[in-house]
Amino acid sequence: MKTAQKTTDLLLAALFVMGAMPGCALLSNPGAQKHDNAARLIARPDFDAARAAAPEWCRDALKTINALEYELERK
Repeated sequence: MKTAQKTTDLLLAALFVMGAMPGCALLSNPGAQKHDNAARLIARPDFDAARAAAPEWCRDALKTINALEYELERK
């Protein structure tokens, strides 16, 4: 596997794990709705093609989704 691909895979795995971090907000607000749209998008069958075609765009989009969901879940 190419080094760039390994790096992309590691970063996307880290983003996936970071997507679970907003779940910590649920401990302080048990009635909060849990969002998990980044994981839903990563699970799509066409995600590998999207990642291969535009890895930076995918990374930025997933980070943005996670940050916005974190803000929603904190409230």
